[in-house]
Amino acid sequence: MAKQQGRLLLIKIGDGEAVEAFTTLCGIQSKTLTVNNNNFDVTTMDCTAPGGQLWQEVMTGMRSVEVSGNGIFEGGTSLTRFKEIAFGTGAADTADAIGNFEVIVPDFGTFAGAFHVNSVEFGGEQEGAATYSFSLASSGAVTFTAAA
Repeated sequence: MAKQQGRLLLIKIGDGEAVEAFTTLCGIQSKTLTVNNNNFDVTTMDCTAPGGQLWQEVMTGMRSVEVSGNGIFEGGTSLTRFKEIAFGTGAADTADAIGNFEVIVPDFGTFAGAFHVNSVEFGGEQEGAATYSFSLASSGAVTFTAAA
């Protein structure tokens, strides 16, 4: 697999329409996607050799996907939609700070699903651009489609 440019890892936001179109969130300079697979212990003794060595056994519990990013704040359609979701100021579909997002990992695949906007932070230096950072957490199942 060839090396990929980090700028090709894209976070896209859905427009909330019945047939949803996705637009790239602009200005993001650093992006992270984390897949979490919580486990729980189901270790039991071996009934045929109860005094023998115990090896831990686990099962998969809750799964989740977290996305975060930060960069230069740029206005536009995608950030207007992000604001509606984060602050619950849009139509009823954003009341719970949940919207549909896609995260494209180049030469790997696309993660898609509903995400809750956990946090949004804005900042700025006296001489410099306004910045923003955010974190998202999956709300329900996230689909994965491998790159072709």
